[in-house]
Amino acid sequence: MKIPARIQSTIDLLDIIFRSPEIPADKVMTSFFRERRFIGGGDRRAIAELTYAILRDYFKLNWFFKTDSARLLVIVYLTVIEKKSLSSLESLFVNEIFCPSPLTSAEIKIIKTLKPDKSLPLWAEYNVPEDIIPYLEESFPSTFKDELLALNKQAPFDLRVNTLKNSLTIVLKQFERDQIEAKPTPLSPIGIRLVKRRPLPDYPLWKDGSIEVQDEGSQLIALLCKAEPGMSVLDYCAGAGGKSLAIAARMQNKGHLVLSDILEWRLKRAQERLKRAGIHNYECRLVTDKHWFKRQEKRFDRVLVDAPCSGTGTWRRNPDLKMKFTKQDLLELTQKQEEILNKASKFVKPKGLLIYATCSLLQVENHQQIKNFLNHHPDFGLIPIEKIWKETIESSCPTQDDMLQLSTFLHQTDGFFVSVLERKASVDL
Repeated sequence: MKIPARIQSTIDLLDIIFRSPEIPADKVMTSFFRERRFIGGGDRRAIAELTYAILRDYFKLNWFFKTDSARLLVIVYLTVIEKKSLSSLESLFVNEIFCPSPLTSAEIKIIKTLKPDKSLPLWAEYNVPEDIIPYLEESFPSTFKDELLALNKQAPFDLRVNTLKNSLTIVLKQFERDQIEAKPTPLSPIGIRLVKRRPLPDYPLWKDGSIEVQDEGSQLIALLCKAEPGMSVLDYCAGAGGKSLAIAARMQNKGHLVLSDILEWRLKRAQERLKRAGIHNYECRLVTDKHWFKRQEKRFDRVLVDAPCSGTGTWRRNPDLKMKFTKQDLLELTQKQEEILNKASKFVKPKGLLIYATCSLLQVENHQQIKNFLNHHPDFGLIPIEKIWKETIESSCPTQDDMLQLSTFLHQTDGFFVSVLERKASVDL
């Protein structure tokens, strides 16, 4: 495929992403390429990279020229970011099949007005919504700009070893034999980071359930649940089961794991993954099954609340989420988080643990939620994260705070937050 044809495919893909704001960009991309199997592997990678680059730079591009036209955004990107001349652009926009049509007089006029070296406001320079700035400054007062830069870079490709089926050492040796560059993740003892992204569905270790794609930060949350064989564990917002898979492996298929979610299709996806991983000590329950949940109060040793959130910690992986951020949505999310945390806490046994996690970088969704919860629930106490870390993970704890905020800049993980609370055996009133 020629470069102009790749550009036209990028325009087509971006157009679908913009017209489908309710669908994550990665899912749109998967569907796009599935319907166009004639596009080769190298071309797919080039189209995907250009698409993600434009999504990452969306706010900067819109500051130069405000538009939701996929074609115009590509033109502005090629001019401002890649600094292509007008003549270079005219050689890419040509009257040939599968290629973008020639530049119009209006587009040429726009190109001539763009000044790539012009100074930018902070939010445009670092490619984030203007409204997010005060929230991120609150979370990272000393490394604020470094965090913004890190959020705009490409995420690494992390895997988790399923210890029910294999070991980190054996998997790394197999990668070496297959000439796949990989190394252990610096914090998670069950994580592997690939040097280059690669498709996995046909790889033997993937097919037999020995490995799963999972960011190192997500692996750490599962480990910090401190689930042990024989326990009863509830993953209250399980989604497609990423953390449940890691928790189940720690339980060694012994005990009882319950995955719950509001959407049935997510739980069906989780069941497929659990089966491939060789996990059988689980059941799935919809959150709407009120009759069942009513009988579960104070019955679980561990309850994980991986709460719905702004997703700010995953912006480097899902840059389209930046375009959807609003202060009103954040307000609604914090209210929902409080409600979910209150409901989930009812299922924790005395001396059991309640683990609250988000993939957010914002204190209003993290530290403030926990402080508010503890103010209203004297039967729970906060366990310092360093204590849990020492008991579950061999590497040194990356924080001395009671709660853990993983930083994209400092830890090279997605921006996860986790706190661990214990229900007291009795309460003095």
